[in-house]
Amino acid sequence: MTASTLLSLSSLVVSVLALVVSGGVAVRQLVRMRHSNMLPVALDLFREFRTEQFRADMRYLVERLWTDWPPGGTGVLDLPDEPRARVVRVASYFNNVGVLVANGVVDERMVRGFMGQSVLRAWDRVAPFLRVERTRRSDPAYNAYFEHLAARSIAVPPVPGLEQVPEGWSYDVTPYVRPSQQP
Repeated sequence: MTASTLLSLSSLVVSVLALVVSGGVAVRQLVRMRHSNMLPVALDLFREFRTEQFRADMRYLVERLWTDWPPGGTGVLDLPDEPRARVVRVASYFNNVGVLVANGVVDERMVRGFMGQSVLRAWDRVAPFLRVERTRRSDPAYNAYFEHLAARSIAVPPVPGLEQVPEGWSYDVTPYVRPSQQP
């Protein structure tokens, strides 16, 4: 092998390595960019989830909806104004979250871990009304993403592998309490 062939071959190897490294860096940057774009969306979702209005709507659905309006032949639009508004707000919210989860805009594990039980409680109470509404509208996709989110929350544990604090564990916080508030 001549010196020029060896030099050309080594240049080719270096070029291929540079291409592989730059490709890897580009993929890594895309992943980071996707996660950084996901953060504002997730924060907005969580902020709305914690509002007093949303909490009051969830309490109504879980504690009173079936008492006030027993399921069975009643669609969402058959409900009086206030219960209908509460059902629509919660169902629309979870349907929107379901759209984002199904399309990979927000991480499903994060959503299931933060609000999976609320999704299931809301779906349990609202599903009979949504199913009647689907039939009346002849629209099987009405709030389908909400149902998808509920199905995913059932199928996959919300937070597998998280560590738990042992029962009975305690920590002395006295050094961190202001002197005026110490026991």
